[in-house]
Amino acid sequence: MISQFPQHGHKGDRPSRGGRGRPNGRDSQRVGVTLPIMPPPFGPLGLPPGPMQHIGPNIPHSPGHPLLPGVFVPPFPGGPLLWPGARGVDVNMLSVPPNLPIPPPVAGEHSFTPGMGAGPNIHLNQFGSGIGAPTNMSGLSFHQLGTQSREMVHGKPPVGGGWTPNRNSGPTRKAPSRGEQNDYSQNFVDTGMRPQNFIRELDLTSVAEDYPKLRELIQRKDEIVAKSASPPMYYKCDLRQHVLSPEFFGTKFDVILVDPPWEEYVHRAPGITDHIEYWNGEEIMNLKIEAIADTPSFVFLWVGDGVGLEQGRQCLKKWGFRRCEDVCWVKTNKKSATPSLRHDSHTILQHSKEHCLMGIKGTVRRSTDGHVIHANIDTDIIIADEPTDGSTKKPEDMYRIIEHFALGKRRLELFGEDHNIRPGWLTLGKGLSYSNFNKEAYVKNFADKDGKVWQGGRNPPPEAPHLVVTTPEIEGLRPKSPPHK
Repeated sequence: MISQFPQHGHKGDRPSRGGRGRPNGRDSQRVGVTLPIMPPPFGPLGLPPGPMQHIGPNIPHSPGHPLLPGVFVPPFPGGPLLWPGARGVDVNMLSVPPNLPIPPPVAGEHSFTPGMGAGPNIHLNQFGSGIGAPTNMSGLSFHQLGTQSREMVHGKPPVGGGWTPNRNSGPTRKAPSRGEQNDYSQNFVDTGMRPQNFIRELDLTSVAEDYPKLRELIQRKDEIVAKSASPPMYYKCDLRQHVLSPEFFGTKFDVILVDPPWEEYVHRAPGITDHIEYWNGEEIMNLKIEAIADTPSFVFLWVGDGVGLEQGRQCLKKWGFRRCEDVCWVKTNKKSATPSLRHDSHTILQHSKEHCLMGIKGTVRRSTDGHVIHANIDTDIIIADEPTDGSTKKPEDMYRIIEHFALGKRRLELFGEDHNIRPGWLTLGKGLSYSNFNKEAYVKNFADKDGKVWQGGRNPPPEAPHLVVTTPEIEGLRPKSPPHK
């Protein structure tokens, strides 16, 4: 018995230190396995290590006792010939008379004639269904694990012990290279499908499916928002001419959503969006938002993905708001993917998102003002499909984020259109088809029993009529800031 493969990683007579059971060789990475010297015909059969016998004239060249010249039976009747402790050999040996003609192939089974090797659909060195073989294929397989390869973990032999002959056939196993991995950026260049198209479980029910408490919280929040929502009202007007004032509306607002037509919207789809009358940053800044915003209040300003980001911050500052959040809409294009890239002189990269800046007026603390805001229910990311034909329509999820967060019921949207009409909101815009706004009817939704509307200047009490009344169940489910010690 000799070691057929010397140990690698030695330097002179000094043994290597090694590490975690790994051999240090870099060439063949073979493990020093002690193999027996066995002459044919026993060597190719993969017999287990055992006492050596010299082949003499009285020893048959077969594992069993000879019956006739060239005819033998296996020494282990009743099943396949498989030596204990030896992996990789699974051969059925049957008694075959000499000169027996080759049987015809059986339909539906994998077979190959002697001396011709494996068929085109059979791969050796596979565990069950493996690389290159159908999952439903069953048949002859040689489990070759005698050499150390990438499948061996920390240089340890596979579970089961024993030894096998060297691997000499079948496809080579290796980890997938980077070129074989999914390249969503290259796929976007080739097909126009954005990488975010392949994010799964985007709807709210799927996101909260594995979180029972979050699912119940969102359900209860939606119920109280719908129950306390005022009837939808809308007023068609040109905001270039109309002056925003609390006298016109009869009250100030807790939430203001602004979606102005920025100039960058025109450049998205030239020829289709030419009809848009865009506003520049100065015109948007001159809107009298500060006159109709109560204290405390929140503003949500859509700013696109270009120069509007900086101009939007200037607008918040001019209106008396502090920027506190940035909601990002990551736009998919599952319904409108085109294999051509957009070449716009106003952008450097392929834009596939928009931003909505959130500003706060006044001071609101999570620990003490839980009747004014419910924080940390939603995330600051919206993943939704982008409308076709250059439409500036925004995702519905933005309303959900606002209504879950701010408990004030006086909500105003500027630059709205017919698709923006929503219960609990007053919508203003030139794109509306008609109007139904009535100041007296609108104010009644937020008046107390004496007919008075809350006047701001300080944080309202929990029983203020313009606030959505929360419930003990919601308070027990929603995230809260830890109390001060």
